[in-house]
Amino acid sequence: MRRDSGLDGALVIVAPIVADVRERGDAALLEWTERFDGPRPEGFRVSAEEIAAAEVSAVELEALRWMIAAVRVFSEAQRPSDTSVEAVPGVIAERRWLPLASVGVCVPSGRAPLPSSLVMTAVPALVAGVARIAVVTPRPGAATLVVARELGIDEVYAVGGAQAVAALAFGTESIPAVDKIVGPGSVYVTAAKLLVSTSVGIDLPAGPSEVVVIADGSADSAACAADLLAQAEHGADSIALLLTDDPTLSDAVSTLVSGYDNVAVELVESLAAALARSEAFAPEHLELLVAHPEPLLARVRNAGTVFVGTSAVVGDYAAGATHVLPTGGLSRSTGGLGLESFLKPVQVVRASAGGLAVAREIVGPIARMEGLPLHAAALEAGVAEIRRG
Repeated sequence: MRRDSGLDGALVIVAPIVADVRERGDAALLEWTERFDGPRPEGFRVSAEEIAAAEVSAVELEALRWMIAAVRVFSEAQRPSDTSVEAVPGVIAERRWLPLASVGVCVPSGRAPLPSSLVMTAVPALVAGVARIAVVTPRPGAATLVVARELGIDEVYAVGGAQAVAALAFGTESIPAVDKIVGPGSVYVTAAKLLVSTSVGIDLPAGPSEVVVIADGSADSAACAADLLAQAEHGADSIALLLTDDPTLSDAVSTLVSGYDNVAVELVESLAAALARSEAFAPEHLELLVAHPEPLLARVRNAGTVFVGTSAVVGDYAAGATHVLPTGGLSRSTGGLGLESFLKPVQVVRASAGGLAVAREIVGPIARMEGLPLHAAALEAGVAEIRRG
């Protein structure tokens, strides 16, 4: 199956929107919101009263709380350790992990609100210690507001699309700028994130949802078909692909998914061939529905999340692992959103008098070799004495 993110066309469309919001702030934000999302709003920020009044059923609230707790537990386990190393005698290098000061979270609200996206992005940010979390979502659904309330987030703006990304990146009169923008969205949101990425951090340019299912004769055809259709449900541009070496399973699943243009079944020579095909594709989700998954799992390098003997839907809601994952083949070089996405490493270097003496012997020759004599001069004996003084 061929990928087509549509980003090239989207970049052309959103460029003037981003530029307009950067130039005119709230006035542009109001006009673009009215154009794309309906009547012009009186303001963007969702009131504390509206957040407090939002309701979902008791069953839904319990499920959301389970999800929040699972993501929090998994996020807490990811915290990297600070390091301090004396790699050169007398010279100490440290690496400290500090939380970002502010993060903007995009929460889609197209055909239906996606409160799970807020959980997956805001919970690790909170665990990391991010002080300010600003949520943008068009037509905020009650479930999204309930999640915000559960997480103690009160900065929610009823605006979405490329114009919301631009507002978060550059700031407007109503929406202060943030240090990083995260969260999924349409191809236009993705394009806008890419455009502003020279001015603000972004998580990853997520595209249409993808799943590759590798299955053998031990797999249940109905379960395979259900998992393919679950990912295809995200939209017509999603990709769902079954790779199997079993002709009977291939035929059965092909019948069950007949009529879905974004679902494909491929019969391959072996499971090794299936894995090679998946590695080249580098999917967002990879399911291993085989009798002996561990040998295959040991060879997987390119996948956002690997699901061993279970459905990718478990990862969407119930595992605590993020579902904000790389698509479009980007899993070759990057992984999904995690705690480290909301932290930044800051290095600290210290040098004793003895360390400066050793450093001088390293810095001088290399600096002069590179044509930078003033670098060498910065550690000459006289300067070194001044530094110690």
